[in-house]
Formats: sequence, C-alpha cells, structure tokens
Amino acid sequence: MKTFGSILLSVLALTLIAAVATAALAGTNALTKDIIAENNAATADAARRTVFSAAEAFEERTLTADGDTVTYHAALKGGEVIGYVFTAVSTGKSAGLVVMTGVDTSGTVTGVAVTEDSETAGYIAKVTDGGLFETLKGRQNTDGVDTVSQATKTSKGILKGVDKALEYFAHIG
Repeated sequence: MKTFGSILLSVLALTLIAAVATAALAGTNALTKDIIAENNAATADAARRTVFSAAEAFEERTLTADGDTVTYHAALKGGEVIGYVFTAVSTGKSAGLVVMTGVDTSGTVTGVAVTEDSETAGYIAKVTDGGLFETLKGRQNTDGVDTVSQATKTSKGILKGVDKALEYFAHIG
C-alpha cells in the first residue's frame, strides 16, 4: 500500500518532468521559429516561381471577392505587373487541397501547382504524370479539360482551385 508521501513524491517527479519537457519545447520553438518562417517563405516563393516563371519578384496584395478578403501576389518584371499568383483551397478526394495558380494580365493560366494536400499517396503524381498541369497552361478557363483517370476526384479538386483563381482574377480591377 502506497503512502501519501510516496504518492506526493511521484506527483512532484511527474510535474518536474513535464515542466522540463515544456521548457525544452518552448526553447526549441523560440530558437527555430525565425528559421522555420524563412524556410516557409522560401518554399512559397519557389512555388510562385513554378507557376509564374517569368516573374522577377512577387508583391503581396489583397482583394475582396464575394465578401472575403483574399491574399494574392502580383508577379513583377522590371517593376511592372505581368500577372498574379492566387492560392485557393479546394477538395479533391480529401479536403485541404491547396492549389496555386499563376495568371497573366490577360487572364491566361501560366502554371498550376499543388502546394499542400491530404490526397491518397500517389494521386498528385498521377495528375502530374497525366499532364493535367500542362493542359491548364495557356487556358483562360477549365471548360472541357479532362480529368486524369484513376485520380478523377483529385483532378476535379485541382480544376476547382484553378476556377477559384480565375474568379479572383476577375475581381482585380
């Protein structure tokens, strides 16, 4: 039978372990948060360059579409706006499909990339290998674009994301 003293000692030991672990995690977070933020910014910039390779720089902007505030990036070359990069969240086979779309000033798609997803493993690769992203380049809408066999829902989610980007483009005036 345990005594009150032994129970109290166990509680104090567990409390000390939890406090040390919490302090270690907080310290690690404090030391790495700037590095993580820089890495995330570099990854986002690389994705923007993938969908709009002609841009020299990107400038963050906002617009209001259907009552929502949307953050997007103007693609710049020689200080002039040559297009835009929009990010839209869609649902493919799973929720959380994040589609980045480059659109030039005439409303033509310059590139498409999936930057985050919860799709079944291999579905984004099937869409890529099936040529969906290449098919979307040079288009001003997704009408008549075929989905990729064995990744139909993922393809439809990507098309919805591109449609949303083109809808956002229509609000830039």
